[in-house]
This record gives sequence, C-alpha cells and structure tokens, in this order.
Amino acid sequence: MRDDLIAGRTTCEETAEAELANIEAYGRRHNAFITVFSGEHGLALSRAREIDARVAGRMQDPAPPLLGVPVTIKDNVFFAGFPTTNGSACFRGFLPPANAEMVDRLLEAGCVPLGKTNLHEFALGTTSTSAYGGPILNPSDPARISGGSSGGSAVSVALSKGPMLSVGSDTGGSVRIPAALCGVCGFKPSQGLFATDGVFPLSPSLDHLGLLTKTVSDLSTAFRALTGIAPRARRERPRLGVPDRYFTDEMDETVSRDFSRSVDALGSSGEFEVREVHVEESYAAYSRARAIIQLKEASWFYEEALRSPERRSEVHQDVLSLLDSGLRNGMIEYMRSMDVRVDALRRIPRLLERVDVLVMPTCLIVAPRVDEVVGKETGSVRRRLLRNTELFNLTGLPALSLPIRKAGGGDSMPTALQLVGRHGDDALVLSVAEAIWDSQRATKKRKEGQSVK
Repeated sequence: MRDDLIAGRTTCEETAEAELANIEAYGRRHNAFITVFSGEHGLALSRAREIDARVAGRMQDPAPPLLGVPVTIKDNVFFAGFPTTNGSACFRGFLPPANAEMVDRLLEAGCVPLGKTNLHEFALGTTSTSAYGGPILNPSDPARISGGSSGGSAVSVALSKGPMLSVGSDTGGSVRIPAALCGVCGFKPSQGLFATDGVFPLSPSLDHLGLLTKTVSDLSTAFRALTGIAPRARRERPRLGVPDRYFTDEMDETVSRDFSRSVDALGSSGEFEVREVHVEESYAAYSRARAIIQLKEASWFYEEALRSPERRSEVHQDVLSLLDSGLRNGMIEYMRSMDVRVDALRRIPRLLERVDVLVMPTCLIVAPRVDEVVGKETGSVRRRLLRNTELFNLTGLPALSLPIRKAGGGDSMPTALQLVGRHGDDALVLSVAEAIWDSQRATKKRKEGQSVK
C-alpha cells in the first residue's frame, strides 16, 4: 500500500472509498460495525485526502510505515470524540476525551481509520452473539458465529477488499478465537508489549491488545511498524512442538482432520522439525484460576452497573451471569488463583524447552450455528473455544493464530493453527508463522498442479 501510494499507482482516497462502500454492502448483514467513519466529510475520507496531499507534495522520506493502510478498531478502544460503546447499551453515550495509546500509534504510522467494530458485550464472551444490536455473523456462513469477543474486527478483515489491519483486545483468546473461526490471522503479542491505556478494562492483569490481518506478512509488517521490533532470524529447520494431550484433546472431527493433515504436511516438507511435547498433567486448574482472576477483576470495574437495577436491565444475560459470579468470588479465592498463576508462569514455559514454538489447534471446534449458541453462551461452546487460548493470557506468552484453510460453508468452515512462543520471542513466532504460511501455500500449489494433470 505504502509503495503504491508513493509511486502514484493508487490514491489513499480511492482505497478508503472502496472499503467504505464495501462496509456499507456487508455491514448490516454481519453486524460487524458500531460506528463507521464514512460520508463526504467523515474522518476516513478526510484522513485519506490529507495523506494524498502529503504524498502529492513529495513527502519527505521516510514515509510512515503503514501509510494509507485501512484500519478498524474494536469499540472498547478509545477514539477521541467518537462513541466508544464497549459493545453495550450501557455506554452508548460515552465519548472519550482522548485516544488510546494504540490509536495514537496507528495514526502516527499512517493508518486510515474506517470505523469502530462490534464486539461481545464488555469483551466478555467467545461468541459475539451478545453484541450491540445483535449477533456478529461469520463471513463464511452468516448462520454461524464469528467468535469473540473481537468478532467485528475479524469480520472486517475477512470481508475487506484489500489489505486491512484491525485492532482487538484479548483477555482469554478474544483476538485469536474470532481470527480462527473467520479464517484470518490474529496475533496476541507478549503481555505488556502493547499498552492497554485508553481501553475499557476487563481484567487488567490479563488484558492484551492484538492485531488481525489477512496474511502473516501483513501481520509482521504491522507489528514491526507499531513496535519497532525487527524480524528475528530463525534456525534453518524451526522446531515445532506438538503437545501430546490437553491442547489436542476434544477436537471435533473437522479440526482433528485438518490439524493432523497440517502437522503431517509440515513434517514431511523437510522444512521443519516436528517434535511431540509431553504434557504431564491437565491444566484445568490453570483454566479455573484464569476464570476467577478475570471475573473478579471485571466485577470490580463493573460493580456500579451490577448493583443498579436500571443498568443491569441493559446487560445481556450471559455477561451478567459471569459478572455476578465474579462478585460472589471472595478475595481468598482470588489470591489463591494468583498463586496458581505463579505456578503456571513456572510450568507452562517449560513446554518450550526443546522447541522454538508450540503448535496446536487454535480452537477445538469450528464455528457453531448461532441458533445453537444463543442462550448457551456460558456453556460447553465457551469452554471449548477458550481451552487452547486462555492459558497464554495467564502466562503472557505470545500466541498467533493462522488459518489452515479458509473455505466457507458446511463442513469446510475455517480451522486454524495456534503458534506459541517464549515471552519476548514475538519476532521469532512471526518468523516461524511466515515459514509455515509459505509452506502451506507451496503445498496447495503443488496439489492444484497435480489435480490439473
């Protein structure tokens, strides 16, 4: 995008107009946006024209790294002067006085903001069915869920006409889950790398910000532009560790088939060393601890709303029940869960002692139908969507979801791999992800060539 603008092959205004028209076409059907920065005098076009004027005036080098890149922003991230609802009627009139730090970074990098994306209310849900104005629907099959809580962000990337960046929050998997179910890439960097200043908190000790894009290459470009961290050289044959249990238990038939085929293909390609990683015990205690920490911290922030009959009436029932459980949890339970977290911080990174990254399914199931989920958001679907993502919020490790395949409809709903690295090894995780992405593309081309013959 940046090079095309500087070379005069396109204009920022043309790109923004095309994406805004595209959002208008699909937006209501999928319920992906709460606020769109559209119209002749809207923020998106005014920002695009400003960039075009700078380019025409022979912008001094170096140009911003994400010059002209369209970006969508989850509606729990503050954007000064524009509504930030947190996916809830409770905050429909809130206008933040200042930008989140991440928004300032995006603008400094040259991005063009197109709008604020819808989310599961308060970012407390994995399905995005309890969202502002109704469920956020899957881009491959609108009868199915998009995943959550950053459902609108994933849909905006999946249905964009060209390269698109979106920013979401991730407290238990809220970037990676919808990325997996919608067939896009989602990255939760190491905790602390992206500041959460100016973001509605859910659980401050677990909250992360993350990025969603169509390709790993776009993800790497955005990550480097926003952090200044350069790609890290990887070993000639990256070592991929596949857990022998827990993270590979309870997969549905589609996920199990796709995951096995993908791991076999990576192993047989000769480009990777695939190793089995032994998981000594179930991590169910860590899962429970993360839930207690998250819900206790969330209930502190939303306590005023929880104790107001009028405000409670505006909150979706599943979100309300989770927050109420947080209120019921005592400080002793919370402190014990923090002790369990310390144990997780010691033990889970040991899985990476002999490998560069862990490889597992991002989600154990494909996107279920909306009518199978509504009213059951806190049940087994939530548990199976969270299983493989939540522990890396508890430990703060970098985790990236990339599609295994992205076809839509029926049995061919998207599935995804999750790559997990050591804390601070974000650039290595991205580098290995790019190698896997390239290997998958090469395998696909060979198969297509064989089928033609």
